[in-house]
Amino acid sequence: SPACAVTYEQEDDEMVSRLSGFTINRFDEDEPAGYPTLCKGRFRTHGQASYLFEEPTSLNAIDMLDQLADAGVSALKIEGRQRGRAYVSEVVSNFRSAVDSMGTGVSIADARARLAAISEGSQQTEGSLKKEWR
Repeated sequence: SPACAVTYEQEDDEMVSRLSGFTINRFDEDEPAGYPTLCKGRFRTHGQASYLFEEPTSLNAIDMLDQLADAGVSALKIEGRQRGRAYVSEVVSNFRSAVDSMGTGVSIADARARLAAISEGSQQTEGSLKKEWR
Protein backbone atom coordinates (compact mmCIF):
# COMPACT_ATOMS: atom_id res chain seq x y z
CA SER A 1 0.00 0.00 0.00
CA PRO A 2 1.76 3.15 -1.13
CA ALA A 3 1.60 5.86 1.53
CA CYS A 4 0.24 8.38 -1.00
CA ALA A 5 -2.91 6.21 -1.34
CA VAL A 6 -3.54 5.78 2.40
CA THR A 7 -5.97 7.95 4.37
CA TYR A 8 -7.44 7.85 7.85
CA GLU A 9 -10.74 9.56 8.61
CA GLN A 10 -12.79 9.90 11.78
CA GLU A 11 -16.42 8.81 11.28
CA ASP A 12 -18.59 9.05 14.36
CA ASP A 13 -16.82 6.89 16.98
CA GLU A 14 -14.68 5.02 14.47
CA MET A 15 -11.37 5.60 12.73
CA VAL A 16 -11.65 4.49 9.11
CA SER A 17 -8.58 3.50 7.08
CA ARG A 18 -8.81 3.73 3.32
CA LEU A 19 -6.63 2.68 0.44
CA SER A 20 -7.21 4.71 -2.75
CA GLY A 21 -10.61 5.70 -1.39
CA PHE A 22 -11.71 2.15 -0.58
CA THR A 23 -12.49 1.38 3.05
CA ILE A 24 -10.09 -1.29 4.30
CA ASN A 25 -10.87 -1.25 8.00
CA ARG A 26 -12.85 0.45 10.76
CA PHE A 27 -11.47 0.76 14.28
CA ASP A 28 -13.28 1.55 17.52
CA GLU A 29 -12.05 4.66 19.30
CA ASP A 30 -10.05 2.61 21.84
CA GLU A 31 -8.53 0.33 19.16
CA PRO A 32 -5.19 1.12 17.45
CA ALA A 33 -5.60 1.80 13.72
CA GLY A 34 -3.19 -0.34 11.72
CA TYR A 35 -1.70 0.48 8.34
CA PRO A 36 -4.24 -0.42 5.65
CA THR A 37 -3.19 -3.26 3.39
CA LEU A 38 -5.59 -5.64 1.68
CA CYS A 39 -4.21 -8.68 3.48
CA LYS A 40 -4.91 -6.92 6.79
CA GLY A 41 -8.30 -5.56 5.80
CA ARG A 42 -11.26 -6.34 8.00
CA PHE A 43 -14.26 -7.04 5.82
CA ARG A 44 -17.92 -7.72 6.56
CA THR A 45 -19.35 -11.03 5.40
CA HIS A 46 -22.30 -13.04 6.70
CA GLY A 47 -23.07 -10.11 9.01
CA GLN A 48 -19.72 -10.29 10.80
CA ALA A 49 -16.62 -8.13 10.41
CA SER A 50 -13.38 -10.11 10.48
CA TYR A 51 -9.98 -10.49 8.86
CA LEU A 52 -10.83 -12.73 5.92
CA PHE A 53 -7.32 -13.21 4.52
CA GLU A 54 -5.02 -13.33 7.55
CA GLU A 55 -4.95 -11.93 11.04
CA PRO A 56 -2.67 -8.87 11.34
CA THR A 57 -0.12 -10.53 13.54
CA SER A 58 3.53 -11.38 13.17
CA LEU A 59 4.30 -14.84 11.80
CA ASN A 60 6.72 -16.51 14.16
CA ALA A 61 8.10 -19.89 13.15
CA ILE A 62 10.89 -20.05 15.74
CA ASP A 63 9.22 -22.89 17.64
CA MET A 64 8.86 -24.86 14.41
CA LEU A 65 12.54 -24.78 13.42
CA ASP A 66 13.16 -28.43 14.35
CA GLN A 67 10.08 -29.55 12.44
CA LEU A 68 11.07 -27.45 9.42
CA ALA A 69 14.57 -28.96 9.44
CA ASP A 70 13.10 -32.48 9.78
CA ALA A 71 10.91 -31.73 6.75
CA GLY A 72 14.01 -30.89 4.71
CA VAL A 73 13.75 -27.09 4.76
CA SER A 74 17.23 -25.72 4.20
CA ALA A 75 16.52 -22.00 3.82
CA LEU A 76 14.22 -19.43 5.39
CA LYS A 77 12.87 -16.26 3.79
CA ILE A 78 12.14 -13.58 6.32
CA GLU A 79 9.62 -11.08 5.01
CA GLY A 80 10.54 -7.47 5.62
CA ARG A 81 8.37 -5.37 3.34
CA GLN A 82 7.00 -2.26 5.03
CA ARG A 83 9.38 -2.82 7.92
CA GLY A 84 12.29 -0.70 9.05
CA ARG A 85 15.89 -1.83 8.71
CA ALA A 86 16.31 -2.09 12.49
CA TYR A 87 13.25 -4.38 12.78
CA VAL A 88 14.42 -6.65 9.94
CA SER A 89 17.94 -6.77 11.38
CA GLU A 90 16.60 -7.78 14.82
CA VAL A 91 14.36 -10.51 13.39
CA VAL A 92 17.08 -11.92 11.13
CA SER A 93 19.73 -11.94 13.87
CA ASN A 94 17.37 -13.70 16.30
CA PHE A 95 16.45 -16.36 13.75
CA ARG A 96 20.14 -16.81 12.87
CA SER A 97 20.89 -17.30 16.57
CA ALA A 98 18.08 -19.84 16.92
CA VAL A 99 19.15 -21.75 13.80
CA ASP A 100 22.78 -21.82 14.95
CA SER A 101 21.60 -23.21 18.32
CA MET A 102 19.77 -26.14 16.75
CA GLY A 103 21.18 -29.49 17.77
CA THR A 104 23.60 -27.98 20.29
CA GLY A 105 21.34 -28.17 23.32
CA VAL A 106 21.51 -24.38 23.71
CA SER A 107 18.13 -22.86 24.55
CA ILE A 108 16.42 -20.60 22.04
CA ALA A 109 14.43 -18.95 24.84
CA ASP A 110 16.33 -15.65 24.53
CA ALA A 111 15.74 -15.44 20.78
CA ARG A 112 12.08 -16.37 21.30
CA ALA A 113 11.64 -13.63 23.93
CA ARG A 114 13.33 -10.97 21.76
CA LEU A 115 11.07 -11.84 18.82
CA ALA A 116 7.95 -11.74 21.00
CA ALA A 117 8.95 -8.28 22.23
CA ILE A 118 8.97 -6.81 18.72
CA SER A 119 5.95 -8.65 17.28
CA GLU A 120 3.34 -6.44 15.66
CA GLY A 121 0.81 -5.49 18.31
CA SER A 122 2.53 -8.01 20.60
CA GLN A 123 0.57 -10.69 18.75
CA GLN A 124 1.98 -13.68 16.92
CA THR A 125 0.66 -16.47 14.76
CA GLU A 126 1.97 -19.63 13.21
CA GLY A 127 0.13 -18.65 10.03
CA SER A 128 -1.93 -21.12 8.06
CA LEU A 129 -0.65 -23.98 10.22
CA LYS A 130 -2.89 -22.75 13.04
CA LYS A 131 -5.51 -20.84 11.00
CA GLU A 132 -9.10 -21.63 11.77
CA TRP A 133 -10.68 -21.07 8.40
CA ARG A 134 -14.12 -19.53 8.36
